[in-house]
Amino acid sequence: MRLLIVGIIVAILLAGFIVVMALDQPKIDFLGLGTFVVLTLTLLALSLYTHDTRSMAKVAQEQWKRNSVLNATYSMEVRGEAGGSARTMFRIHNPSTLVVRAKVRCNFRVYGELAEYHDDFNGKKTWYVFPQQMSQGWFEIAPLLAKKGKTCRQMVAEVTEDNRCEQLTMDLEIEFRGELGDKRKLPSRKHFFDFEERRWVPYFTKEDDWV
Repeated sequence: MRLLIVGIIVAILLAGFIVVMALDQPKIDFLGLGTFVVLTLTLLALSLYTHDTRSMAKVAQEQWKRNSVLNATYSMEVRGEAGGSARTMFRIHNPSTLVVRAKVRCNFRVYGELAEYHDDFNGKKTWYVFPQQMSQGWFEIAPLLAKKGKTCRQMVAEVTEDNRCEQLTMDLEIEFRGELGDKRKLPSRKHFFDFEERRWVPYFTKEDDWV
């Protein structure tokens, strides 16, 4: 903007100098002088219009970027009968008008031991969520427990007040990317699976570097 203002000032001074020099001539061409003034003002107006148009386009693009990744979110819902293999429906929501990609890393742990799962949930594959749509996947609890020699019924039987928050946990990490190159990575969020109520429970607080 500063460069544009300097350019306009220089153009006005130059045009004023030319007009003064023309008026100082013995024979003044008023038609040519008027045409010159009109063309100069037109060029200045076009310069201002072009600058404003580019500024508005830039603001609109930044708004699209913010809307695409800032509005993206996730949700989970557990289905299945008590004691059976609980299926967790995992959904990514994109209310924006742009395509959003996502990497999902669940970092499952059974009694503190890491349990690898499907590539959709360990960050190796990318989720594509089209504009104003929702993409849905799922994972089963039973296969996770089986990796550590456990079953859902055993976990229910082993529940105590002391271990209920550590039987099966998830340190969920999600990174979003918009089609305009914008990025947003959510902070890691820990959940535990409540085998009695059959639902994922998020931790709402944790220690960090905020002082």
